[in-house]
Order: sequence, then C-alpha cells, then structure tokens
Amino acid sequence: MAQDMIRVANEMAVAGELACADAHALAARFGTTPGALARVINEETELRFTRCQLGLFGYGLKAEGKSKIVLKATNVPDDIAEAIRAKTVDGRIACSDVWAIAEQFKYPRLGIANVIEALGFRVIPCQLGCF
Repeated sequence: MAQDMIRVANEMAVAGELACADAHALAARFGTTPGALARVINEETELRFTRCQLGLFGYGLKAEGKSKIVLKATNVPDDIAEAIRAKTVDGRIACSDVWAIAEQFKYPRLGIANVIEALGFRVIPCQLGCF
C-alpha cells in the first residue's frame, strides 16, 4: 500500500510539492490518516507539503514574508471564539479541532484560522505533522 500511496502522491505533486488538500484526499482514498500518509511521504520521498488549508504555509517565499495567507479576522463571532477557546490548551489548538469547528459552524477553514489569528492562538499540531 505504501508504494501505491507514493506513486499516486508523486503523480499528484507539482514541482515536488503536494498540496495539503491533495494529501488529505490521498489519505482518504487509501483509508489511512493524514498523519500516517505524511510519515510515508516524508520517509520515502523528497516531496514537500504546501498550500495549507488553514493558510499557514506554502503560498510564497517565507524569506519575503509571503508564505502565509492567514490574516487577523476583523470580525470574531462570539460563538466561534467560544468554541475555539474550549479546544485551546496553552495557547494552542490542533489543526483537526480547527477543521471540526469549521464544519460545526459551516465556516471556511481559512476563516476559522483568521479568527484564531485574531485571538492570538497558534495552530499546533498539524494533521500532516508540518508543525
């Protein structure tokens, strides 16, 4: 199975980069977790993950300050802020919890990340193990 995942990941990659959304789709296709898929990709290939669905990395050169697209939200809905705070420990919230909150409120993942940025929290850990 690992060799099949690697083959498909290489086919999906663009210029040696596999988008977060593609990695999650690939994990679902092979019936595994994003973390397990990422371990195989990291151990067996030179591919890099890019285009975080929360806007946290992969959108340009880090040296130029362009790798992130997440911004501080100007409007922080109270119910969403409460849900985020309930899942935050030591100023950190797991990526998987961010996704669950986005689903719960039918809110874009990037929008939830913007709210998290406004609240001053950090998203850790990433489902792919990138941070």
